[in-house]
Amino acid sequence: MAEKKKFARSRTNRLIGGVLGGIAAYFNWNANLLRVIYVLISLALPTHGPLGLLIYAVCMTFMPLDDSRPTGINFRDLFTGGRKQPETPDRKVIHDVSEHDVNDHHKDGD
Repeated sequence: MAEKKKFARSRTNRLIGGVLGGIAAYFNWNANLLRVIYVLISLALPTHGPLGLLIYAVCMTFMPLDDSRPTGINFRDLFTGGRKQPETPDRKVIHDVSEHDVNDHHKDGD
C-alpha cells in the first residue's frame, strides 16, 4: 500500500523554515526550482514581496514539521536534491610494511 503524503515542512530540504521544501516534496517538484520561482515572483511585482513574506511566515507558523526524517541540517541536500551519494569503500590496510625517510642522508657507508 502506498504511503500517504503529509503536507508538512521539511526537516532536511530547507533553507529557512522548510516550507518550500515541504511543498515541493508533497507535489514531487524540484525544491530549488520552486525557490527560484518564489524569489522571482516576489521581486518582479513590488506588492508580492511583502505578501509573499507574510504567506511564508504564516505557513512556517502553522505547517507541522515532518517527523518521518531525522533532525538536523544536511547541506549536501542543497546540491544533490536529496539523493544519497554512494558509500565510499573502506580504507585498505597494508600489513608488514616498514617505513624509511627518503630525505635521510645518514646511510650506512657514509
